[in-house]
Amino acid sequence: MTDLKALKKELEKFGLSKNQAAIYILLVQHGELRIQEIVKLAGIARSSVYDCLNRLYELGIAEEIVENSYKKVRPYSVGAMRHGLDEHIIKLQRLTHDLDTLEKNIALVPTHSLNGTAKVRYYSDRSGARQLYWNTLKAKNTVYVFSDWGRGRYVGMKFYERFVEESRERAIQEKVLINPSKHTLESIREFTYPGSPISRTRLEDIRAIDKKDMLIKGDALMYDNVYSQIYLKGVQIHGFEVESTHFTDMQRSMFETLWKMAKPISDFL
Repeated sequence: MTDLKALKKELEKFGLSKNQAAIYILLVQHGELRIQEIVKLAGIARSSVYDCLNRLYELGIAEEIVENSYKKVRPYSVGAMRHGLDEHIIKLQRLTHDLDTLEKNIALVPTHSLNGTAKVRYYSDRSGARQLYWNTLKAKNTVYVFSDWGRGRYVGMKFYERFVEESRERAIQEKVLINPSKHTLESIREFTYPGSPISRTRLEDIRAIDKKDMLIKGDALMYDNVYSQIYLKGVQIHGFEVESTHFTDMQRSMFETLWKMAKPISDFL
């Protein structure tokens, strides 16, 4: 048997009050309910029921419908709250950037890594992937990218649109190497820079190399003294960053060699 008390506690984790969680569970159990039915079943004052329902409407997990001249309330999947969570994550990403800037501005004594010392950071899941990509916005020079293409579907399109918008505001430049698969070429044709809100790369900055010469899986990004790589496949998202001038310079040198071998993407479109 489903533990309703536990379900209500879980809903409260996502910002619902006890009454809001109780009303949502009632809606799920019954499918649709009229206001007076909710008041009776929940044992909550009518005015409070209206306040709770307004919150559920805002979250997108319930909707008021008119049927046979009277109103009913219908529940929707709690997954609808994901959009709101994405907005919070984007806000946190921006705060992270602002914190980086603030840290630089108030630093009293500069610190320097010892020559040859590398720092490694690991990332996992969707939130980790978002952080890894957002970190590239710190780039002072060109970002060099090996890309499996289509990263937006893994990190969320709302986040990726904001990422692209921020990239354009900061005038981030990049060179991208891809394997010219049918799916990738179709995506490039559809989402071209600068018209698309999910494309930050100019066509002249994209080149294609046959997978027999260089098989590209996931994304590898190089900028300044950072080399980062992320593997994207369904729910399996994990990656890392290596902060090392020597290592990054070597990887960038290999990229430039392959870039000269590769063909302009316009040859395939």
